[in-house]
Amino acid sequence: MNNSKQEEILLIAQEECAEVTQAISKCFRFGLDNVKPGKPKTNREHLEEEAGDLLCMIQLMIEKGILNETAVHQASLEKRSKLQKWSNIFGSEITP
Repeated sequence: MNNSKQEEILLIAQEECAEVTQAISKCFRFGLDNVKPGKPKTNREHLEEEAGDLLCMIQLMIEKGILNETAVHQASLEKRSKLQKWSNIFGSEITP
């Protein structure tokens, strides 16, 4: 892959990370199910859209050889393990 295509993929991925960050901020500030006046989507729906855009860029980075799929998957498993140990995300409560 030529350098300019690689840089474009990385740049768009970086932009998508920022958009996910902004969408999460709106969820914290106004709630997941809030709809901003003049906007057709809830904050949750907007976050889902932005997360999908980021997922697309991660998949493209794997497809184009920028990232190694096995290494990304392993890192994901390791992060989940750390979260199970050091966060309250995986408690005993029942979640939908």
